[in-house]
Amino acid sequence: MEEKLLEKEYDIPYEIFGEAYKEFQKKYVLPRSYILMGIFLLIGVCYIYSAVKDPDNTLAYILVVACFCMAGINWYNPRRIRRSLMEGIRGIENERYKLSLYDTYLEIATVSVPQDSETAENDEEKELFGDEPEEIIESSKLYFNNGLRVIEKENFFMAYQMKEMFYVIPKKNFTQEETDARTQYKGTGLGMSIVKALIDKMGGTIQVEVKIEKS
Repeated sequence: MEEKLLEKEYDIPYEIFGEAYKEFQKKYVLPRSYILMGIFLLIGVCYIYSAVKDPDNTLAYILVVACFCMAGINWYNPRRIRRSLMEGIRGIENERYKLSLYDTYLEIATVSVPQDSETAENDEEKELFGDEPEEIIESSKLYFNNGLRVIEKENFFMAYQMKEMFYVIPKKNFTQEETDARTQYKGTGLGMSIVKALIDKMGGTIQVEVKIEKS
């Protein structure tokens, strides 16, 4: 079994997930929608020309309406899906997640969170039996050699392997040491955490020397 290099537990605020999903749509959903929308609009214009040339061509009018309807659907669908998803996210906003870093993969797991009614009961059990390990409800492994990509934004990291699935890791869950370098030198946030974990594993040390207005 691989050694765990880094572990972070976090939640995903509603606003952060909304930002992340917008970025995901911009990258993988909206370009395709806009291309289809442009195609349908172009075809619709062609049928408008046919209808102008032959006012009795009823089929041309029907096809014009159909093309513009399809263009409108391709514009509206991504927004409808985002709105529905964000409404659904409100029900799981308080879920907790655990990020674990290994040599060859990242593991992101959903962990159980006790309800308020269970808190007092759990406190009594802890006194008698000690802390129980967290229950993992669901976990996903993202392998570095299988097309894993990590994108860094201002407030979060977004990890994904497929265009249909992505994972959001808010930056607020990283320590000051882990985020200082990212703040000054964009793109090194999560990478700095991984590098430090690997060097610590090998018994070494790493430090960053900063000279104001130089490097």
